[in-house]
Amino acid sequence: MKKSFWLVLFFSLFLFKISAQDKTGYHISVKMNGITPDKYVHLAHYYGYNQYLKVDSAKAENGVLHFRGAEPLKGGIYLIVLSPAKYYDIVVSGNESEFSVEADTTDFIKSVKFTGSKENDILFNYRKFLADKSEEAMVIQKTMQIQKDPVSAEMSKTKMKNLQEEVTAYMKKAVIDNGSTFAGKIIKANMEPEIPKEAPMLANGKRDSTFLFREYKKKFFDNIDFSDERMLRTPFIQSKVEKYFKDLVYQVTDSIIVDADKVLKLSKQNKDVYRYVLWMTTNKYENIDIVGLDGVFIHLAEDYYLKDADWLDSTQRAKFKERVDILKPIQTGKIMPALILSDTLGMEQPLDKIKAKYTIVYFYSPDCGHCKDHAPELVKYYDENKDKGIEILNVAVDYDLEKIKKFITTYKTGKMKNLWDAKGRYYFRNKFDIYSTPTSYILDSEKRILGKRIPIEEFNKFIEFHEKKQDSLKTK
Repeated sequence: MKKSFWLVLFFSLFLFKISAQDKTGYHISVKMNGITPDKYVHLAHYYGYNQYLKVDSAKAENGVLHFRGAEPLKGGIYLIVLSPAKYYDIVVSGNESEFSVEADTTDFIKSVKFTGSKENDILFNYRKFLADKSEEAMVIQKTMQIQKDPVSAEMSKTKMKNLQEEVTAYMKKAVIDNGSTFAGKIIKANMEPEIPKEAPMLANGKRDSTFLFREYKKKFFDNIDFSDERMLRTPFIQSKVEKYFKDLVYQVTDSIIVDADKVLKLSKQNKDVYRYVLWMTTNKYENIDIVGLDGVFIHLAEDYYLKDADWLDSTQRAKFKERVDILKPIQTGKIMPALILSDTLGMEQPLDKIKAKYTIVYFYSPDCGHCKDHAPELVKYYDENKDKGIEILNVAVDYDLEKIKKFITTYKTGKMKNLWDAKGRYYFRNKFDIYSTPTSYILDSEKRILGKRIPIEEFNKFIEFHEKKQDSLKTK
């Protein structure tokens, strides 16, 4: 539910902005084979890497589609969608209100012709060149697969290297010659950053083993124009940001925060781009499966949404504040907040008085089907690990003692500590983020939160991983 809320919020704000544009109109005519006369063809555009938004529909008139509108099209990569699996992309700069497209769908790139669109001429000249060079590369690769003579193989490698250099040179020239155009920016976005071919020598006589990685990471976004909001309607910003965090960022909270700040600073060159990159990054780290990264969402919410997101209204901002207020006290690495519960005999069992190497706080509901299904698994885990210094607090989030007692009897959980909030001190959803059951917390001997929402079958793996990490820190 959380994920869908932020998605709906973001796109509702985006669509509102589109509706408020000045009206100057557009007309794009399209002639291509494969168009069913009585079937609507859609005009859409990218918004992010793998999704697109429909902006218009048309039926063929004498074999030609006419996409018309009273409002201007915002720049981006647009798609002529014949079916969900069959679509063709073109560039719209936002400056050309009328142009035509003619193509053979059996080879769209090589056959397409544009009238009245310099931007598409630039982009598709590049694509046609790239298609030709790809065919040459495939021939060389096939030859290399059957070559046994070292001299011939080396010659093929040289040909491939020369081909790659030719493509790079073409792209550089296209960018220089067309740098002021949107098509030029799209070509540039496809270029890898330039880094030195060799790492420098260190004082000890060895090469700096991390130099090339650091240079690549530092220059990774050099070819993306964050100041141009038209780039939002292409796949490039989302794909580059996703690749950066996936491949170049060490997945620990402190490292992610540093890099998130860096990317968000770049994105602030344009308010719409900033808003999208912030949404992307927040959505990724609020819903990520990696344990212990909740601090990233807290940082983004506190330092960006609550301080620097003037597009939010008071209700939306209040939702972020509420989420931060819930998550911050139970952030991974912090001491678990005070938890004083009672057993079924009425004896209080304060969490901080529990002596154990690891304490697992397992929140459940007697009426929860999943809790019933996993109860035998939890009992088995306790029996097998209680002598290893592991204590389990089986905490009911309900307030019906008779139901709790029946659950304990039915599922034989009596060996572990079965607790409930007899004095009504807690609203578990807000205090410990228990929006579903069962939910587990794994704590160390000082009751510091090591992990949350770990499934029972992963308890030991998680503890072993934690211990190995602690051992590695001691040896450094």
